[in-house]
Amino acid sequence: MKKGSKRVLAMLLAAGLATSLTACGGDASSSGGKNGDASDAQGSDGTFTASGETLNVGVQSNIISIPTVYAEEKGYFDELGLDVNLIMFPNGSPENEGLAAEQLDVASNGLASVYSTASGLCDWIAESDSGSITAKIYVRPDSPVLKKKGEIDGKPEMYGSTDTLKGLTVLGPTSTMEQWIAASYFSQFGLTAGTDYEYLNMDRAAAAQAMLTGEGDVFVATDVDYCNMMEKNKMVAVADCMEATNTEFKNGFLARKDILEDRYGDVVLFLKGMYKAAEELQADPNLRNEFALQFYAENGKPADEADVKMETEIRPFVVPADYETAEYQLGSGLLQVGNFFASIGTIEEDQVQFIEEAINVQPLQDALGITVKGATLS
Repeated sequence: MKKGSKRVLAMLLAAGLATSLTACGGDASSSGGKNGDASDAQGSDGTFTASGETLNVGVQSNIISIPTVYAEEKGYFDELGLDVNLIMFPNGSPENEGLAAEQLDVASNGLASVYSTASGLCDWIAESDSGSITAKIYVRPDSPVLKKKGEIDGKPEMYGSTDTLKGLTVLGPTSTMEQWIAASYFSQFGLTAGTDYEYLNMDRAAAAQAMLTGEGDVFVATDVDYCNMMEKNKMVAVADCMEATNTEFKNGFLARKDILEDRYGDVVLFLKGMYKAAEELQADPNLRNEFALQFYAENGKPADEADVKMETEIRPFVVPADYETAEYQLGSGLLQVGNFFASIGTIEEDQVQFIEEAINVQPLQDALGITVKGATLS
């Protein structure tokens, strides 16, 4: 990869942020780029011009950020006149803090995006890949959870029961896909975190290692490499994401509403450069494998060649042509997860409408020159 990249390969920013998401709600009625503010950055010929300010973009050391990092390494943002600074985070929760503290302008994020949209802080402007395809819930081979199977109607292969799950400890990061999958799974058996089971907040890598060394009882693996790690160590999958949640969730991109108001052209140009990279990588599996393996190695993600190859085969990047299909709705998974979180009290019920309002198709349409449908509550 290109030396001298502007990526910040430290998590000091994430660790040092003191401002929490809940302390910075923002105005949920803000329209971002939806109501014509694009005109300030758009020329008479329909093109967009960068503001000249640095766009700080949060990325993670997993699949959701590969096109963004590739675009930066290849100079695609520079070609558009856009100055992009990539800042590495371990997961989506500290990215939310970075957005709330105005240290980040845009972030490639997963399920933690629910909180930044529900608060009115950010809009959901694009999607990168399906985060739920590879996710599975694992227990040890001697776990009591394996004693019961098919207890939920329509799910004959899913293990678990109220009695065998009660009192267990789940290891994983909070405000993430892992927590959502665990909460959805346990809720099918009438169990809630803090009352019937414990969800212990740990970094993803630390949680995986703790599970392997005998701590905790349940681990949710969201990537191929962590699934393989669990299976190589004789852990047993009790449910996949669809069994646990009944929902497909796509990872994607958040943009702060004030950035969309003040620097809309920068956001459009960012999407333009990022999707150029996504299309290039999706069209060439060998190129994607090579770049992903090196990117993971540089950022401490435990993936080998077989893991990366499998990930490429089963987790395609979202590309512009996907948005033009009849069934595609931007933010569908985000809205479904928001509804679920409201049903279990993780967010307030009236915040779900803020998530719907945050699904903003305009930057994508301006970046790609296509029509994009956004998901709605109706």
